[in-house]
Parts: sequence; C-alpha cells; structure tokens
Amino acid sequence: MSSGFEEKNIDCVLAILRKKNPASTKEILALRDLFPELCSGCASGGDVILAGKKLVEKGIVERKWTSSGFLWELVYDPETEG
Repeated sequence: MSSGFEEKNIDCVLAILRKKNPASTKEILALRDLFPELCSGCASGGDVILAGKKLVEKGIVERKWTSSGFLWELVYDPETEG
C-alpha cells in the first residue's frame, strides 16, 4: 500500500467520523459512499482498521473493542482544533 493510498484511507475515516461519531468499523464501511473520492480505497475492515490505527497513534481517534468489533471515536479534530 502506498503512503498516498494510506493517506486517502485516513482522510476517509476522518470524514466519516466527522459525520457519525463514534462509529464502528462496519458503520464506517457502510458510510464510505458519502465520500467516494476519499473512500475508494476503504474496501474492507482491514483498510479501516489500518487507517484507524494511524489515527490512534496520532491521538486523533480512540479505539474501543465491543462485542460487535471496534468502535472508533474522534477525540481531536485537527481541522477544527488547529
């Protein structure tokens, strides 16, 4: 996976979490059609998890395990919080 492709997936997850926060991996995949130009690479749960992991490492998103999978929560938005 190239870094440009990875960045698009990260932007995809961020855009979706700005619309629905928190969201499960399954919900993120269901909402990717809202942002077709950003989310063309988020084809599987693995893509979402890799992008989400990068956001967790940056302190932008928190990840929680639930009985239905990962729940992702936007805790810091670099666009609005500078």
